[in-house]
Amino acid sequence: MAFRSWVKLLATTATAAVVIGAGQLGIAYGLGIVRLDRVLDVTARNSWTAQLAWVAWITTTAAVLGAIVGTGMRPRWRPRPVGPGGALAMGIAAGLGSLAVLPLTMQPARAAQVAGVQPVFVIGAAVGLGAAAGIFAAWAAAAKPAARWSAATLSVLMWVVALVSIVPSLLPGRTPIAIRLGVLNGSLIPPAVAGHTAFLTMPTLALLAGLVVGWVARGRRLPTLAVGLAGLAGPALLTMAYLIAGPEAGTTGFRSDPYWAAMTACGAGVLGSVLAAVVRGVPATSSSPATEPGEPAAAPLPKRDVPVESAIAQAAAAAAQRPAEQLRPSDTGVLPAVPGTPNNPFSAGTGSPFRSGAPFAAEPVPAQARPQAPAPVQAPPQAPAPGNPPRFSGQQPTPAAGGRGGWRSRRTTAPAPTPPPPAERFDGFNAGPVTASQGPVVEPTSISGPGRRPGSETDYVDWVSGLGGQ
Repeated sequence: MAFRSWVKLLATTATAAVVIGAGQLGIAYGLGIVRLDRVLDVTARNSWTAQLAWVAWITTTAAVLGAIVGTGMRPRWRPRPVGPGGALAMGIAAGLGSLAVLPLTMQPARAAQVAGVQPVFVIGAAVGLGAAAGIFAAWAAAAKPAARWSAATLSVLMWVVALVSIVPSLLPGRTPIAIRLGVLNGSLIPPAVAGHTAFLTMPTLALLAGLVVGWVARGRRLPTLAVGLAGLAGPALLTMAYLIAGPEAGTTGFRSDPYWAAMTACGAGVLGSVLAAVVRGVPATSSSPATEPGEPAAAPLPKRDVPVESAIAQAAAAAAQRPAEQLRPSDTGVLPAVPGTPNNPFSAGTGSPFRSGAPFAAEPVPAQARPQAPAPVQAPPQAPAPGNPPRFSGQQPTPAAGGRGGWRSRRTTAPAPTPPPPAERFDGFNAGPVTASQGPVVEPTSISGPGRRPGSETDYVDWVSGLGGQ
C-alpha cells in the first residue's frame, strides 16, 4: 500500500512538471518571447543570451511548480508529511519531468543560425543545467512551505512583467520587441525609467516578494530562521537562470545588463524576509499556529486545570454567610457545654476539646507506705536419720522399747506438721503489710494441674509398707 502511494505521488509530481514546462514554453512561443529558429549574427548575440535565460528559467520553474503541485496532492495518498528523503524523491521526479522542455527546444533550435555557436548543443546544455538546478529547488519546495510561497510568487511576478512588456507590441501596426527575463520595458514604461529597469526590476520585485512571504511565514508562526530565509527560493531561480545563460556582451555597464541585477536578487529577497522577521508587529489574538492545508494539526499544549473548590470549602463558604443565630455546631466545629457533666476536655468551658474554660482540679495522690522485705520462713523440723535405712520407700522404723526391732509397716496417719506462724509479706497491690487478720493469701495455681488430696499419699505409703511386712 505504501509503495503504491509513493508511485502515485511521484508520478503526479513528474506529470505536473511536464505539463507546467510545456505550458510555459508554449506561452513563450505564442507571445514571441522565445524564438529559437532565428538567424542571428555576431551583433545580435545578446538576443540569443536572453533566449537561453528564458529556457533555463522555464525548465527550473517547471520542476519547482511540479513539486508544489505534488505537495498539494499528497494528502490524497499520504496523510502524513514527507520527510527529507521523501522530499528529495519528489524533487528528482520533478526534475525528470522538467526535461520535457528538452525536445521542445532542441527541435526548433535546429533551424537557428547563430555566429560561433552550436544552437542545438547550447540549448540542450541550458535545459539540462536548468533541470539539475530544478531538482534542488524542487527538493526545497517539497520540504519547506516558505520556499513554495517564494518560488510561486516570483514566478507569477516574472510572467506579469513579461506580459506588461510584450502586450503593447502585439497590437496591430507594432513591431515585436525583445523581452528579457525580469526586465520591465516596452512602450508603457516612461523613457526616464526605462533606462534603469534592467538593473532595478528584479531586486525590487525580490525585495517586495521577500517582505510579503516573510510576513506570511511569520503569521504562520514558523521558526525565525525559516522566516528570515523565506525570500530566498524565488530569487534563486532567477540567479541560476542568468548564471546558465551568462552576461551580455558589449553592454555599456552593469546598469544595462540584467545579469548583475539577477546576482543581487537573492540578497534583496533575503533582506525583505529578514525585515519581516525583525519588525515588531501587533501580537496575534490566537496562540495556536496555523498549519498547511492537508497537514495534520499540531497537538495543543497542555494547560493547567482550573482549581475546583472541594465540598468542605463550599460548605464552609455557605456557612460563613449565615447569621450567628443560625449557625450549627457542625459549621463552627465547637460543641456546646452540657451543664452538670464532670470537668473533662470535651464538656468543660466552651466545649472545645482543645480550649477548656477552666483548668482541671488537681486530684490528691494517696501516700504509699515504704515496702518492707519479707521475713524468712523457717523450715519444719526433720527427724534424725535412723541407724538402719529403709529397704524401700514407705517403711517406718519400729521403736526399740515397744517390741521387736526392725522396719514394719503400719496404717497410722502421720500427724500433719504445724504450720509456722504467718509472717508479714510484701503485697505489691496493697500499700501496707499483709497480716494474718487480713485472711489467707491465695497462691497462684500451678500450671501442672490440680494437686492430690491430703490423705492419698499417706494411704499409698501404708499400703506399700504392708506389702513388705507380709
